[in-house]
Amino acid sequence: MKHAIGNSHVHLINPLWDSCGGGDRRTIATFENIRGVVPATLWSPARPAEYFTSSHQIERIRPWLGRWPRGGSLVIMGVYFRIGHWIRWSNPEKIVVLYNTDQPDRLDKVLARAQLSGAKDISIVFTSHELKARTKYTGEVLESLIDLRPFVDLPIERSVGKPFTVGRLSRDTLKKHHAEDIALYRQLAAAGVRVRVMGGTCLAPELEGTPNIELLPEGAESSAQFLSSLDCFFYRTRDDWFEAFGRVIFEAMAAGLPVVASSRGGYANYLHNGEDSLVFSDTAEALAHLCVLKADPLRRRTLANNARHTAVELMTQIVPGKTRRLLLG
Repeated sequence: MKHAIGNSHVHLINPLWDSCGGGDRRTIATFENIRGVVPATLWSPARPAEYFTSSHQIERIRPWLGRWPRGGSLVIMGVYFRIGHWIRWSNPEKIVVLYNTDQPDRLDKVLARAQLSGAKDISIVFTSHELKARTKYTGEVLESLIDLRPFVDLPIERSVGKPFTVGRLSRDTLKKHHAEDIALYRQLAAAGVRVRVMGGTCLAPELEGTPNIELLPEGAESSAQFLSSLDCFFYRTRDDWFEAFGRVIFEAMAAGLPVVASSRGGYANYLHNGEDSLVFSDTAEALAHLCVLKADPLRRRTLANNARHTAVELMTQIVPGKTRRLLLG
């Protein structure tokens, strides 16, 4: 199914409430990619983060004041936020729903709301092949748009004169952290590995004060600054949270870091285990991979070089061609 928008006005809808949120950043990146081609407006049904309002004009959806998107094409950037009754009076030519979180009940609700608009063309774009496979719907896959420029020039050699450092970054919420990672971090720290977790203050009750473990709030450093302090990037989430794509993984790969990641996630289809990453299925395997990398700088360097190549090649396929083809026709 094609998602042709032609030259009509494009309304991108997302709360833009989290400066570290993948969906929020993807909305901004999509706006930047299309606004020179067609008229485009950013809309938020919530109070946007100052991080975004300081650099972009964002219209607030306020039905009681008669302010909501009208006509053109609505691109609903995610299903994790509520679409109000205003959509009944939006009269869009078409609607594209970006499905980027594993919430099938929310997808059903958003599609039901979209039907109320009267749009004759309603389609879904999935953020990864794995996420698409978890639904009953059809549609095309459009991976997240990521600006790799802050990462691709970071040096790959990092560990000279300092402890081997493992780290991860994410939103600062427990659902982004696997329960067994607390014990894993303690094991690594006891073995002399430095552990840095940005978006990890939610783990403070268990880990605060542990030698060799540093817990930072989300956004404490720029992603590039944080990644440049690491020798290896580690990632998995809680069992009941499915990571649909995993923007942070590809940022780390672009930064020239070997990645040790769980096999459970939409990103896994884009990784080449043993070539540009090490993929694990349980905690014991994760620990074994990390110990191998700690002891083998050559192995780290080989994985890091291949990881950067994979990330750049993937984003080259998406930007700008694939994004514009699916959203603009």
